[in-house]
Amino acid sequence: MNKTKRNKLIIFPILLILGFFLFYKFMTYDRNYTWSKEYSFEVVNAVKSLDFEFQKSEKINTENIKLPNEKWIKLKIQKMLSKVDLMSYGKEFGEKITLNSTKSEQLLICKGWCLSDHLIGIEIEHKNIDSKTLEKIKQRFESQFPNYKLIWTEL
Repeated sequence: MNKTKRNKLIIFPILLILGFFLFYKFMTYDRNYTWSKEYSFEVVNAVKSLDFEFQKSEKINTENIKLPNEKWIKLKIQKMLSKVDLMSYGKEFGEKITLNSTKSEQLLICKGWCLSDHLIGIEIEHKNIDSKTLEKIKQRFESQFPNYKLIWTEL
């Protein structure tokens, strides 16, 4: 057996195992999710002592919620793997929480992307909020949801 063929026989299985391991880590390394049933309580806690009050909560389509690209890719892969029975994929739904300011025309709309019992991603839309107040709100949400990359969208 020549040297290049032998090297290929050694390197290919190593690369295959390494690729499988890296794919597994990519799909499973971020498992620190908030429970979807606690989402509304966590949002209200994030704005506690600010001049926002809870208006309403409603179910929405997940297509109306922006996710970080990495999460979006993972969910597409998980959906594909579930179609060929290699992974289970739960029921996906979105929850929209509307918060109004008690003193002004400020508005926060928090959209949670949920998969079964877990909150997967959060998009926060804001309107009529000055930069100083918005920075304070961002800090509150980031400390309330430390395991999430929050998407901030101005209305």
